[in-house]
Amino acid sequence: MDIVDIVTCIADPLMLEEDVFKVWLSGYSADQAVEIRFRQDSTCAGISREIVALDTKDQYQTFEILESLFRKPPLLAISPVVNMPRITDTFLQQYYSLDEDVARELVGRGRKMTARFRKDLDSISEKTGIPLKSCLRQYDNIRRIFKDVDEKEGKLISNIQRNYGLTSRLCQQYAAIIYILDNRLEVSTRKLPNISYDMLVRCVLSIMAEWCPPLSPPSTDMDIDRQFLKELHSLRDRISDQLLSSFVSVSADVIKNNPDNPKNIVLESKRLVSRLFSLGYSLVHTKNLTDLFLDLEDEILVHWFSAGLTVSHLDSVVGMILGNFANVLAKNGFASAVPVFSRYLKATTSCLLYMGNR
Repeated sequence: MDIVDIVTCIADPLMLEEDVFKVWLSGYSADQAVEIRFRQDSTCAGISREIVALDTKDQYQTFEILESLFRKPPLLAISPVVNMPRITDTFLQQYYSLDEDVARELVGRGRKMTARFRKDLDSISEKTGIPLKSCLRQYDNIRRIFKDVDEKEGKLISNIQRNYGLTSRLCQQYAAIIYILDNRLEVSTRKLPNISYDMLVRCVLSIMAEWCPPLSPPSTDMDIDRQFLKELHSLRDRISDQLLSSFVSVSADVIKNNPDNPKNIVLESKRLVSRLFSLGYSLVHTKNLTDLFLDLEDEILVHWFSAGLTVSHLDSVVGMILGNFANVLAKNGFASAVPVFSRYLKATTSCLLYMGNR
């Protein structure tokens, strides 16, 4: 019988600290982390620098081991390396966290995130003040999730949650970024400097909810329902501008009699409706769809605010339009157009309110 030598190592379990993990995530070296711990962590007072340095180094090495598992979250549940489910889940959420300024820059660079995109990270780091390593982590995470869910059937948010176990909010953020990149929507910070990352996420979620194709037969809500856009375009020659303006006219007295409303609000509201539907009819063309956010900003919001109106006025008028359009169309023999107009208006008016609230 062969005798096998077994070496057993007994040690206290390593305590992983969230504050140290955040420093590691931010891209600081272990030596820098030691300085940060002495500066910010009162529990380090009275402990020798050597002990804190060794503890920091041990935690950093553990984080590097965990990183390979974070990139494939299902492995966390079965890995013998990990026996800290609560801690690792907290760290997983933080590993996939997104800095709003960095995310805004990443989606605003006007193209998909190919390997050549990495050269932009230096400028993004410099512009946002976020360490390059953190920018690189966020960039790699977006690319990884995008590649993993691309062309998968079903709902994008559900696919991300199923594969990565992220919070609902993080799944929504990644879904919005992927949607913008996949549909090549123009959202550059140069052309849309007033539109924040949070505004974009809210807008995209509204569009996804209303404009995705039917998921049966199997498809994905990463796509935009082209049949819907064609149906919307086909209404251009059937629905007159006069009929569209009546969406506002039926409430004109209510609008005018409100002492808080400027005298020009009815006229500007009719112009808003005209511009809004001109935009909708054009979305069947790829270029117009790509420029959706630009046109909402330049063709509608800029004119609205230039006329001395506010987002509060916009909210009031949008509510009246949504409340009136179905009845107006039905009374004029266009009841069949209500579902198409409803899908269009719910998404675009939500975007206008999100984008205008700045």
